Amino acid sequence: MNHKKVNGYINSHDNNRSNTNQSNWYAKLHPIGTAKQTAKPERLLNLSIFFRIWLAVALVLVICGALVFGQLFGYVKPTAQQVIEDTLLDTSKLLAASLQTPLSSGQLYDADFQAQLDAAFSGPSTSNQPITPEYQKKSFSSFRVYVTDNQGMVIYDSLSQPDNDEGQDYSQWNDVYLTLKGEYGARSTVRNHRHRDGSVMYVAQPINNAAGDTIGVVSVGKPTASVRHYLDNTRKRMLITALLMSIIALILAGLVAWWLKQSITLVTQYTGALAEDTKKPYFYLGHELNSLTDTIETMKHRLENRAYVTDYVHTLTHELKSPLTAIRASGELLEDDELDAEDRQMLIQAVGEQSIKMQQLIDRLLLLAKTEQPTFKLNRQLTPLLPLLQSLAKDNAAKLQQQQLSPISIYIDDKDMSKATALSADILATTSIFADQFWLVQVLQNVLDNAIHFADNTINVYMHSTAKAVTIEVFNDGKWLPDYAIDKAFDRYFSLSHQSQSEHASMSSGALKKGTGLGLTLVKQVIEHHGGHVSIRNVGSSANDANKEVDTNTSQSSGVMVSLTLPLAKD
Repeated sequence: MNHKKVNGYINSHDNNRSNTNQSNWYAKLHPIGTAKQTAKPERLLNLSIFFRIWLAVALVLVICGALVFGQLFGYVKPTAQQVIEDTLLDTSKLLAASLQTPLSSGQLYDADFQAQLDAAFSGPSTSNQPITPEYQKKSFSSFRVYVTDNQGMVIYDSLSQPDNDEGQDYSQWNDVYLTLKGEYGARSTVRNHRHRDGSVMYVAQPINNAAGDTIGVVSVGKPTASVRHYLDNTRKRMLITALLMSIIALILAGLVAWWLKQSITLVTQYTGALAEDTKKPYFYLGHELNSLTDTIETMKHRLENRAYVTDYVHTLTHELKSPLTAIRASGELLEDDELDAEDRQMLIQAVGEQSIKMQQLIDRLLLLAKTEQPTFKLNRQLTPLLPLLQSLAKDNAAKLQQQQLSPISIYIDDKDMSKATALSADILATTSIFADQFWLVQVLQNVLDNAIHFADNTINVYMHSTAKAVTIEVFNDGKWLPDYAIDKAFDRYFSLSHQSQSEHASMSSGALKKGTGLGLTLVKQVIEHHGGHVSIRNVGSSANDANKEVDTNTSQSSGVMVSLTLPLAKD
């Protein structure tokens, strides 16, 4: 049986896998047709939430203030009048008891006695101008007192001329008329229509003799304007206090509205940047906003996990199809009894290789799936790089010997440290990082696996550090990568076929080998989670470019360099 025929049958599906995978992803990313654009209706008032909240609070304050002060001011004036009436009632009772003897004895008619009363009740006229006394400067009484006999004729009037009404008939005034009838006598009379609060309130009490008969009436009056000054001062103070409280309330409302607007803006920005793994904002005074961002993040993780599982199953199924097809084809060919021993051995080896490939594919895909989860976290600890690299070089010695490659050399600033055991404090300080050792080992092992796979003779590891970072460079002296391969090297499932050129190749060296295409993708994911970056480039000179300048970090003529840059451990 022709060897080329068997190899072509086994690897036929490998050659077309990339195009099929790309077409599937292209269909996902570029759906046919575009969403119909609908014009948004223009809003007449497109006010921000800050201004709307502030305006709502201002309207509530204005409406409530108008209602409260309208009711309050409407209640204050009648209450003040009731207080005046109560004062007049007490005063009139006191005067009625005091004037009983003078009226009974006729002393009240005496001019000298009336002069004494005038001195007590003297004050400005209440008929021509309003009285606005101030408590601190008050030197006169605002009362008007007049006394009538049992017929309603005025005997005494405390007002001075020309307002004095002595000798006038007051029997028809309510206060005198009702009192003489034995009822409660009171009246309110407007004395000055040109002034606000120009009315005067009167309350009368009977003057009885020893036998209990009514011999006269004493009536005490007080202008309502006498308390207007105090009412005006009270209103003014209340208005000023209300105004200050409203200003403070508006300022506080503005601050709350501004805080709420900023918080909503942060939530909006966080929601819009979910695809970029933006850190979730935290609000110290906004429990509800924190609950909202938690819900959004949970929803994001669930959606990402659901989409990831779908893609994971799809890609895993697609990638396993090729090795399974190759194994099935080899199995069918092995059923041929006429197959010679050499071809049978080659097919058995092909089945083993494809099985190993499936195992590697599943293992690396599981590792990659862990790093791509939204909840992935690293268990960082202080990790010296040189002992770790020396351990990996020792662990890979068998692979190097199988591929006829020289042992791995490790250099720190061009100094060979492959077998160094005693490390100075300076070297440890400049080559130690905070990293998850498990994932760092996975990264370095994947890079070394690629170097071993493509190297011709030599693999070197170089380390050099700056003030803030350390760079690990893994060099192999294999063939240069094509330009298109450098750009796609870290893409998932991208892999280059490699034909071994070693003269001491094993019996399978003639077979076309292809990796899983997941190793460098895993490397990039883990390094970026550590806060570093990774790159790949061709170095040295090649047969096609003899004038290419040799890289100063290597002693090889040409090859491929993978650079891993990680932040140094901080003190």
